[in-house]
Amino acid sequence: MQFFRYRALIVIFVIVALYVVVVRITPIRPRGEGLRAIFLILSGWGMFAYWRPFRKAMLTEGWPSGPYLYAVMIFLFCAGININCATALLWRLSGQPAHLVNNPIYDFWVVLGIIAVAIAVTVPDLFGPDVPPRDKLQLGTVWLIMFVMVSYLVLVRPDLGDFADALRPLTDRGYEYEDPK
Repeated sequence: MQFFRYRALIVIFVIVALYVVVVRITPIRPRGEGLRAIFLILSGWGMFAYWRPFRKAMLTEGWPSGPYLYAVMIFLFCAGININCATALLWRLSGQPAHLVNNPIYDFWVVLGIIAVAIAVTVPDLFGPDVPPRDKLQLGTVWLIMFVMVSYLVLVRPDLGDFADALRPLTDRGYEYEDPK
């Protein structure tokens, strides 16, 4: 059957179908926080994986070549996602309203991002023959550290209210947000 020749398309359809099932059977809080934790891990790994080519592109005289622009794009995307996911986890774990970050629409965006970053950090030659073993070890170590950190946040669910309050002078500037307290 010709449909099965398009493996990437099939995988995307399967992931979307699985997401619909997961939304129906999983409570919103653990699902949302778990998805953000996975995305936080992958985006942190992506930032680390693309740091060297990003740095090289930024220090190139003139305009960087196409592959280096790709590295810049992935690095900046991962940095933005990392900040977004960390903020969403902080938001939820500091007792803020859940509906803004715990909903199926926002979670679906996170699932699509997880797919994109998973592809970006596993492209051919990212871990190819020209990548020194030391870099592979560093990438694995960073992934493990981020996995442990995010697993702790999701499983223990510490109260980050005091941490959020310490950030308040930075986050309250210029926003019309009514404190729910």
